Parts: sequence; structure tokens; C-alpha cells
Amino acid sequence: MGTPELVALMLADGRLPTGGHTQSAGLEPAVRAGLGADGKQLHEVPAYARDRLRTVTRVDAAVAVVARHVVLTTPKPASRADWSTPPSPNRETWSPNHNPNSRLDADGLEAAEPPGGRPGRLGRSDELGAPGGPVRLGGPHGLGAPGGPVRLGGPHGLGGLGGPVRLGGPHELGAPGGPVRLGGPDGLGATGAPGSPGGLGGLGVVERAWAGRTSSHVVRGVVRRQGRLLVRLAGRVWPGVMEYLPADGEIARPVALGVVAAVTGLSAEQLARVVAYDDAQTVVSASMKLLPVDPAEAATWLAALHDDIEELVAEVAPLTDVDKIPAYAAPLIDIHAQKHVTERMRLFHA
Repeated sequence: MGTPELVALMLADGRLPTGGHTQSAGLEPAVRAGLGADGKQLHEVPAYARDRLRTVTRVDAAVAVVARHVVLTTPKPASRADWSTPPSPNRETWSPNHNPNSRLDADGLEAAEPPGGRPGRLGRSDELGAPGGPVRLGGPHGLGAPGGPVRLGGPHGLGGLGGPVRLGGPHELGAPGGPVRLGGPDGLGATGAPGSPGGLGGLGVVERAWAGRTSSHVVRGVVRRQGRLLVRLAGRVWPGVMEYLPADGEIARPVALGVVAAVTGLSAEQLARVVAYDDAQTVVSASMKLLPVDPAEAATWLAALHDDIEELVAEVAPLTDVDKIPAYAAPLIDIHAQKHVTERMRLFHA
């Protein structure tokens, strides 16, 4: 199996045959939208990578760390079928011209829906609801979940400017009266505490928590396909992971990474560092194909992100509770992803 240090190096290697070469971490659609100004503002590339580390990558790293903890602290499942995820949507269902009377729910499943949306689902009215009535997304950005701020703004529509948007108002998730628990039939609504009757329990709850914090069905599909490739590889290299993961489902990559970390002996810090470094190096590597970037300059950008990576590690490594997973959001990344998936000429899958 090798030492945890060598396993971490393998997982952080962009040449690992898990489809990493097809990913730009959202940089390609951002460049199409003007990031980098055709090489005139290359400083925006490391700024974009830093914004990801402060938002969506923090969520992914936290999910991986909590998934690792779940594997280490719960008995091996007798069956894996109780938390398998649905397949990712295809190009047709991703298209904005697809059937206007249908939509994709939090897990990428298409289903008919009345015009006003319905409780417990992502509706056209921009509602995230728990059983018993919809919760309308309030505030200037209307995103997030209890347990932490949603940082919006910044040069790329991601983080920082104006401070965090905190939740808890009458029309926001996390309103007074208790948190909105993840793990219901739609991955959003409350069905009881994790592991209780009506909940999925174990890794299923972690998967649902990730889905509830990943608003774009396109991004969810991409990450689950990456997870499927990782599971395929891990099943050959570290067969023990298959005691926890289904061989024929699409699992979020952070959840799969958490299982691999638990089986191979990676610490929470090592795991979080792998997730963060992998995302940063994906952005930097993609920039050399999308913009006129000197490879030595790109390496300098990556080295400059080391402090940001360690800051992420320090924040997420202690996490053990699914309800404590942060809910930072990057709306512009989601918007770019929705547009990118319909492009006919592109270098990267996402």
C-alpha cells in the first residue's frame, strides 16, 4: 500500500489516470468571460485560484475530511446500495433549451415541477425548502447554510469584498429555530439527524451535504464523474476502498477521496492539503494552455498559494461533524459552468 506520504503524492499528481487532464477547475469558461484579458492581466489567474481556495475548494476539502472521519469511526456497511447516487445528467439535460417543464434537482435528476417550485427542491422561484414549506433564499445573494458565512463579491464574484453574508434572517437558510439539516430525499430538507430513522446515515449524509452545498447541477455532474474515475482506480490500487464505495455509482470526488484517505492512512491534514493543492495546480496548469503564460511564472503562482493552502488545511482538518461543513459559495463559477457545458469548442471538460 505504501506510506501515507507517498499515497498523498500519488493523489496530488495531475498525471494520475483519473481524468484530471480534462479539468481546468472552471478556468476555461472564466477566460472565455474575460479573465486574464487575453494575457494583459495574468495576475487574475492566481487571484482566481486563491478565490477558489477560499470558497468551493474549502467546501470540498471539508467534505473529504468528514468522509474520512465517518469511515474511521463507523462499522463497515453491510450493503452499499442505500446511498448510491443517481447518474449525472447528459448534455441534453444540461442544455438550457431542454424541456422547459422539467428541471434537475439537487442530485441531477430530472422531474416535472409546477412553475412556482415546491418544498424541498430547487425550484424556479429560487427556493430551497424543507418539508413543511419552502424556505425562500433571501439577502443580496441568497446562498448558504448554517455554520458559517457565505463570502461573495471579490474580483471574480467569489470572495471577500464587503465581508461575509451571514445567515439567520426570516427568509434565509439557518433561520432562527434551528439549522436546516441535510440528508432528506432531495439532499436538502430535514428528515432527522444524521443516522436517525429517515436519514441516510454515514457516507450518504456526507454525499448529501456536499450536494446541498453545490448549487450547480453541472458542477455536481462533473465532480461525480471525477469521483467515479477515482473509485475505479482506487479499487485496483487500494482494494479496501470497495468495502465502503459502490463500484457502479457516481460518487462525489471529495467523498471518494475521504474513503481513500481513511483506508490508506492519510491524516486529515494530509487529505485537506491534497484537495487544496490539486485544485490550485489544476488552475495553474490549465492557464498555460489557455493564456500566454511562462511556465516558470506559473510555478511562481503556485508557490505563492502555499500559505493559502495551509490556511485551508488549518480550518478544515479538525472537522468531524457533517453539520459543520462550511457552505462558502462562488456563484460566478457556477454561472460559467452552466454556459461552458453547452460550448461546442472547448479544451477542457470543465
